[in-house]
Amino acid sequence: MTARRTLLALLPALAVLCLLAVLAADAAGGDNLVLLDAGPVARLGAPIAATLADLAGALTIGGAVVAGWLLRERTDRARALGIVAGAAAVTTLARGASLAFSYAIATGQPVGSDRFGSDLGVFVATELGVWLLVGLLAAAATTTVAVLGTSALLARTVAVLASVVAFTAAMTGHAAGDETHEIATSTMLVHLLAVGIWLGGLAVLQVLPGRGRDDVRVLRGYSHLALICWIALALSGVLALAVRMNTPAEILTSAYVQIGLGKAVLLLLLGLLGALQRRQLATGLGEGAEGRRALDTYRRLALLELALMGLAVALAAAMSSSPPPAEAGTPPAGTAGTLTGYPLPPAPDLLTVATQWRPDPFGMALACVLILIWWRPSAPARPRARTVMLVLGAVVLVLLTSGPLNVYSKVLLSAHVLQHVLLLLPAGVLLGCAATVPSWLRIPLSGRWPLAALAAAAGPALLGAVYAIPPALRLALDSHAAHLALQMLALAAGALIALAARLAPAPRRVVVVAAPLLLGLAGGVALRVTDVLLAASWFGATGRTWRADALADQRDAGTLVLIVVALAALLLGGAALRARRRG
Repeated sequence: MTARRTLLALLPALAVLCLLAVLAADAAGGDNLVLLDAGPVARLGAPIAATLADLAGALTIGGAVVAGWLLRERTDRARALGIVAGAAAVTTLARGASLAFSYAIATGQPVGSDRFGSDLGVFVATELGVWLLVGLLAAAATTTVAVLGTSALLARTVAVLASVVAFTAAMTGHAAGDETHEIATSTMLVHLLAVGIWLGGLAVLQVLPGRGRDDVRVLRGYSHLALICWIALALSGVLALAVRMNTPAEILTSAYVQIGLGKAVLLLLLGLLGALQRRQLATGLGEGAEGRRALDTYRRLALLELALMGLAVALAAAMSSSPPPAEAGTPPAGTAGTLTGYPLPPAPDLLTVATQWRPDPFGMALACVLILIWWRPSAPARPRARTVMLVLGAVVLVLLTSGPLNVYSKVLLSAHVLQHVLLLLPAGVLLGCAATVPSWLRIPLSGRWPLAALAAAAGPALLGAVYAIPPALRLALDSHAAHLALQMLALAAGALIALAARLAPAPRRVVVVAAPLLLGLAGGVALRVTDVLLAASWFGATGRTWRADALADQRDAGTLVLIVVALAALLLGGAALRARRRG
């Protein structure tokens, strides 16, 4: 089938999905009060633009992932990236339309009216407007990069840029109550990335030539990716719907919740289809009659899977264009509630701290993905010690991002600093020790210990700069997106320390690791001796009656940093001593 015929065959299906999105959005909206009606163009256009943006964005992410990590033939990768570039262009146009429709709905100005656009500058200065504009620019950048070449590295770059587009969409996604806003946006991000890789990857595979489409290694690699995405979608979807409900009774009374349940049913059907596909792959896709039958069955299941995923995306677009039943209530009482969106936690003692948990879907999803990728069917044999380090790193990651430190880091500088230091040293270093050293890092650093030391110190230096620059620290406290970015920076900094140390000559590894430890020592001393409170308008204004002296808490943060650095230095010295005795 030619590309033109494929497009003509898809147009009716796309029209049906857009119509379904409009009808579902109208049903989900229910009797919500509208003070100013933006007119039928915006009301009907918003779910259509959201559907097109979601479908094209999924095709961009999934196609780039398949091209960057699974396809071996350059011709297959070139064709996949051509599709990705076209999808990215559609994403850009659809997100531009979404920006216009969102502005119309927010201001009550019909599209094309005399006043339409008169205060667009005010709208794009709001949080919603900023994220919509950043998403539009990121989609345009993705389109530009996608047409620059056909290498695997470029495809991976496109995948990263497309993930940024998904990130901005998550920040503008379904609204939730104040105490669940962070959970809502994190689950939305996991949801968008998972459905993008699953739907987009499968769609791109179906339009490749037979050799690339039916390559057993490619199909098995994609099948494992789809399994990871299904697990991520199931967990994030249940949690996302839960925080958007007031009571379980809304399963019977709210069209919004019922549409969400419809998505859940589709997800179960998709899981069943995925299990059948994996069974066909286990049967073997060979040249014999049995292999050809298995291949035909696999293709039919793939087409049915695409149809069901298209329905799910249309329902999701309808939900994103409609308010959830959970009302955005007033923040919890007190200044801590105003600042953080959460009530002030109780005074920390051993028993109380052990009971304070706040699950973070993003951290849990990241840990699960790392473990599932590690144990993928095509994974090479690895030493048991590296597997243990990966599992330990994933467990520490979940504990730090969902445990007591995640609760108290919102109101105590000492907890905030300790959380990021532990993300850097135990969690990040463990993951870096387990990971395979990438070629882009091995080539410049291998055997060059001064460069390795600089690379190891870069992450901690950047992390320290965030704490030293007041606007940057305030942004990390105020914005959930910046909060996640700071956590990932700490994790990546720790992994880079381990990777850089592994690339340095054995006698110089102590020097490489000593560089970030010296930075940590300097940071701890600075926190101990300074009389200037970091983020005073935040940590000094939470209304705590316990640990009320914020400057004393900051000095405690410095003490904790010094303790962690000392423990790391002891471990490093012990490892160096053992290595010398062996030598």
